[in-house]
Amino acid sequence: MFSFSNKKKSDIVEDESIKDKSKFVVVGFAFMIFAFLFLIITEVYTSLSISNQQKIIASSNNIEDDSGKVLLEMSKVGKDIKEAEYSFITQIMKFKSPEEFQDFKNSISGIANQFNIQILNLNESDPVELKEKFSKYFINYQLLSTFENFTFFKNKISELPFNINVENETINRENPTSNKIIVDGVISVYVYEEKEKLLKKNEKLISEMKSKIEKEEADQKN
Repeated sequence: MFSFSNKKKSDIVEDESIKDKSKFVVVGFAFMIFAFLFLIITEVYTSLSISNQQKIIASSNNIEDDSGKVLLEMSKVGKDIKEAEYSFITQIMKFKSPEEFQDFKNSISGIANQFNIQILNLNESDPVELKEKFSKYFINYQLLSTFENFTFFKNKISELPFNINVENETINRENPTSNKIIVDGVISVYVYEEKEKLLKKNEKLISEMKSKIEKEEADQKN
């Protein structure tokens, strides 16, 4: 009885031991699978992260390149704008300011005296306003001169670096026996009302462009 009972108990203990070992095997195997999956997930995540970083770096390089191109284009545009502004200013320089118009009117007497021309009448008429701050000023004149001297006078006026026109001019002999003529006419002058303000505002640009042009001309000569 006793021996039989001990043997049976021993078998039961042995079966529980095997059962405990199988549990360890299952847990170990599960841990191995989990570790393997974790390793795979980590590798995939790392690859995706690296790929994403490379895209960001590539994008950053593109942004840098694009920024450089934009800055280059902006510099070209800036250069073109400067040249366009200077071109406009050089055209404006051919127009008189209101002050320069008065100086011109006062200089007519001096020019006339150079060629022995007598001024019978010299006065302003009302200006005509044009668009964009441009105006047309007028000087009415009547002169007594020989035809030759009057030709010299007009040539001298035409040499002035401004837009000056002679309008409605009539020439008549002073009298049938005289060698002199009486000239009636109108001088029209184009005026830019804000010329002085424009030149003052762009002093730096004008100086830079003049220096640049002078340098280019000097280089061409060399």
